Amino acid sequence: MRPLTLLLCLLFTAALGAQGAGRNPYELTGRQVPAAAADSLPVAAVPAPAAIVDAGAGGSQVFVHLLLLLTLASLWVLFRDLLQQCLAAAFNDSVMTQLYRRRSGGRTSALLLCYLLFLLAAGLYVYLAATYFGVVFGAGVWVAWLRCVLLVASVLGLKFLVLLLLGRVYGLRKELSRYTFALMVFSILAGLLLVPVNLLVSYAPLPLRPYALWGGMGMLMVVYLLHLLRGLFIANAYVGSRPLHFLLYICTIEIAPLLLAYHYLRDSLFV
Repeated sequence: MRPLTLLLCLLFTAALGAQGAGRNPYELTGRQVPAAAADSLPVAAVPAPAAIVDAGAGGSQVFVHLLLLLTLASLWVLFRDLLQQCLAAAFNDSVMTQLYRRRSGGRTSALLLCYLLFLLAAGLYVYLAATYFGVVFGAGVWVAWLRCVLLVASVLGLKFLVLLLLGRVYGLRKELSRYTFALMVFSILAGLLLVPVNLLVSYAPLPLRPYALWGGMGMLMVVYLLHLLRGLFIANAYVGSRPLHFLLYICTIEIAPLLLAYHYLRDSLFV
C-alpha cells in the first residue's frame, strides 16, 4: 500500500498545481499597436481569430504532460523490475508465462497502476488526434482529456467483459485469462511508448507533428498485431479443432470494432 499511497499523493499534488494554469506564465505579451498603425499593416500580418492560440489551454496541456511524466517516473522508480519484465514479456513467451504465473498480491496492484498509465497516455493521444482533426470538445483541456480517458477505459472494459463472458460460456476460462493478461501487458508497453509520442505530437516543430501523430498510430497498430500474434499462440490448440469459433471471435471481437471505428472516423472527420 505504501507505493500506491505515494503515487496517489504525487498525482494529487500535480493536479493541484495545474489549477493555476489559467494563464501561461511564459506567455509574452506584445506591444499595443495604435489603430492607425494597425490599419496600415498588410492583411497577412493581422492574425485570423482561428490562428490565435489559447494560452490557458497551452498551460493546462503542459501540466497534463508533466503529470504523465511524473507518473511514469514514479512507476519506474517503484516497479522498475516489473516494467522490465513486461517489456521482455512482449517479445518472449516464456517470460510472459512466468509473469502470468507469479501475478498475485502486490504484483497485481503494480500491474494495475502501470495499466492506469496506459489509460492516461492513450486518452491524451486520442485528445491530441481529435484536436488535430478539428474535433471541438467544448470544454477545457482537463475535462476533454478525462473524457478521452473514460472513452478508452470504456472500450477496453467492454472488451474485458466480453472475454470474461466468452470464457464462462465456452469453458475457456484459462486460455482467455492468459489472453486478457497478455492484453494488459501489451497495453502497458503501449503506455510507455505513448508518453514520448504525445510529447512529440504536442511540442515537435509544426511540420513534424503530423508525422509524430501518424507514427504513434502505426506504433499502436504494431503493438496490437503483436498482441494478436501472442493470442494466436495461446489459442493454437483450438484453432484446428474449433476453427468456426475462432473465426467468429476474430471477426466479432477484434475486426468488427476496428471497422466500426474506421467507418465512424471516415464519415465524421474526412467528409
